[in-house]
Amino acid sequence: MAEAQAEEVKLPKAVRDKMTRMEAAFDKIDRLLYRLGQQGLQRMSASSAVELQALQQTAHNAALITVERQIEILAAHVQRYLDKDPLFTLDDYMSTINKIWLLNKQARALFEAGKLPDEMIDVIGETRRSYTMMDEDLTLQPLGASGWVTDTDFVGITLYFYVDGKDEIYEASSCKPTMYFGTNPRRLMTQPISDYVSQSIYDMSHGAYTFRNAKVSRDGRLSLHKDLEIRKAPYIGGKAYSALAVRNWKALLERLKASQTNPVGASAASLVFIEPTNYWPLQIDQKSAKATAEIDDDQGARLQIEVPLRAENNFLVDNLEYMLSPKGKSVRPNAIFGRAWTSEGRLKLFPYTAVYNQAVIVNDHGQKRVNEVHLSLESMKVVKGA
Repeated sequence: MAEAQAEEVKLPKAVRDKMTRMEAAFDKIDRLLYRLGQQGLQRMSASSAVELQALQQTAHNAALITVERQIEILAAHVQRYLDKDPLFTLDDYMSTINKIWLLNKQARALFEAGKLPDEMIDVIGETRRSYTMMDEDLTLQPLGASGWVTDTDFVGITLYFYVDGKDEIYEASSCKPTMYFGTNPRRLMTQPISDYVSQSIYDMSHGAYTFRNAKVSRDGRLSLHKDLEIRKAPYIGGKAYSALAVRNWKALLERLKASQTNPVGASAASLVFIEPTNYWPLQIDQKSAKATAEIDDDQGARLQIEVPLRAENNFLVDNLEYMLSPKGKSVRPNAIFGRAWTSEGRLKLFPYTAVYNQAVIVNDHGQKRVNEVHLSLESMKVVKGA
């Protein structure tokens, strides 16, 4: 099929070869997923991890970049299972397999419909992101920030921005090698957000800014390049969160339905702004390596906050434990911005930012009046005026 398509439009040899590799990769990916499902976790071995690494290279050579990245995640889950790592969860493992299968199926459907690789970028991804220069200035307000550490030994912070006038969410990330900066994302807060931008991550995580000469990728990533100009802008306020706000957990569940069957672009669908009516204490489960807490909506339905017990989440867990204890009742926020998903028959939330209707004072990186406190990066214990 690939040869017929390529011959019909007389494509360059490099494109014809890529399409041939892509056609072969679809079957290889499906076969391995089917075999993993048949053998089950109990018969998983080191050879399974090796097979996944080989399949990852197959996907890369076929330009199936989104699939390649998910296979890398699946290989990490398998290795955790083999190492008896408490951070392994069956739900994450199954979710990753489903995502690979759905992505592969969607890419195959486009391929069989006659699409060329360059016309499938939104599904298959790019080896290196391409960015488009925006003709107009962009006014951005940070919605939240989250710290993270990768399995490849990088520590970083991701900022989520509301784009005024577009009702879109853009992301900007800064990352450093753990060899030099350790595994605590808080250490990056006072660092410039990039080598070309003088503002620190802390400055950029509060207030509103105008970006001139902004470059944005297809998937909403901001390039912090040398020609970018950033200056302060009037604060947008609560309007920035309105596109992500949900009234109750039923409405949130409805929003997540589409993302369960559409792995492409589902990331933005899972970002939410919720206003709990009641908070319950944090519970620490060392056996499952999770910290959990219940929060209620206005109908009394319960959603579960869930945070894995990893080194980079220690500060976040401490903040949640304080905020949800009797001592922290006075600093409980009016709303929470975070990422929601369904797992084990439950609706769950990983919290990024506590949001207040009225500005509070945070004495963490220097006294500042803000409406948001980023839970993995700023201390709830120094919040005043809530």
